[in-house]
Amino acid sequence: MSFTSYTISVENQRGQNTNYAVFMNPPEFTGGQQPWMNVWYTSFVPYQGNFEIRTGADFYAWVGTVPTAPSPGVVVTSGMSLLARLGTTGTPGSTFDKKVIQSFPTITEINPSAITGAYEIKTGTDFEVPNNTYLVGLAKVNNRGQVAPVASIAPHNNMNIQITPTMKFFVSESQQVPGEIVDYDSVARGGATIDFSSGEGQGKFYARVIQNTDGGFTVTYYDNFD
Repeated sequence: MSFTSYTISVENQRGQNTNYAVFMNPPEFTGGQQPWMNVWYTSFVPYQGNFEIRTGADFYAWVGTVPTAPSPGVVVTSGMSLLARLGTTGTPGSTFDKKVIQSFPTITEINPSAITGAYEIKTGTDFEVPNNTYLVGLAKVNNRGQVAPVASIAPHNNMNIQITPTMKFFVSESQQVPGEIVDYDSVARGGATIDFSSGEGQGKFYARVIQNTDGGFTVTYYDNFD
């Protein structure tokens, strides 16, 4: 597992105090289910203030519940996570078995079989379908040191779900709360995109994000920050 560290610095030059939310781009899920993106990280930032997000290539398999059918505005209410190892050439990635125990979703690590670049979550038949309660997906450590969900799907029975994350993030002005499901298109359209996995950010480890007086964002990448 890589312990490479990435830093995103967000500066408020908006002309007024504001709140920001940080999101991680949903990974690729096999199986064709719609992925949901969650608020990962939030911060109040005064005008001319800034905050930093530091994260590594650590990925957690996650299962959790929602109180109603997943949709933008719904907040994840509970969950469980285990550190996952992504598959490499010749070494399968971590595989987890999802089981529901007294209405609470759990995962247990089993014999690894995930494809290169992914980890895997397997589901059984111990929950009803259509499923509007149980989610599986990806979590990351947030600014409070907690492992928090960043993206998920509502699986069917008997699925073998390969989950392939990338180091791509979004920052936007937001009044949302951590764990809240958001509309992906509105975040991607109105916020800043920080992508360490492709384009000009590939191979870089530091991104400087500035929100300007017009509300727009500029993103500049650096090898590191001294």
